[in-house]
Amino acid sequence: MGFLDKLFHDKTRRAISHAVNSAVDNVINTVKDGIKDNFSTETAETAPNINVSIHGSTPVKRGREDETGDNAHCEGDENTVRRRIEKIAAEDWPGYELRQNIPAAEFGAGPKSRSFDYGLYLDGQPKVMIMILKQYQHRNDCVNRAHNACEKSGVGSFHLLMHMPNRRTYIAERIKASMPS
Repeated sequence: MGFLDKLFHDKTRRAISHAVNSAVDNVINTVKDGIKDNFSTETAETAPNINVSIHGSTPVKRGREDETGDNAHCEGDENTVRRRIEKIAAEDWPGYELRQNIPAAEFGAGPKSRSFDYGLYLDGQPKVMIMILKQYQHRNDCVNRAHNACEKSGVGSFHLLMHMPNRRTYIAERIKASMPS
């Protein structure tokens, strides 16, 4: 076991854990959205003169999201994801300032760390940083260094992977979950 312990240092373990957690979150939310889309109130006839009603939950705020298309899969379109982030910041976090292209060096990360695409600030203080990444970029050291620097600074951070659905509800939940208390 000594060889394996040396091979997988704490940083490697944290990077793997972060990547797995992110992937699991994306899969769980995709499954939840699929389940929510399939549940509705229906009447089924199982035998003569017997009706069975199946009642499922209906998601909150469905009509508005469907009208604007924000609940659809982003189809890898970065502009769609950016529009959703900007819309969420304006509607759900109106007292916050949304900034773009924030260098990770602001949080003490090295110069080769990846910058954040968006950041939510309250009274000039950073609260949540967001990266938009292509598939497998979340594995890069430059990304992990930036996330670790935010964590040490007490600032929430997460990334969105472009091959995932990135629905409005998912992005809003990730911002809320990453927001420090």
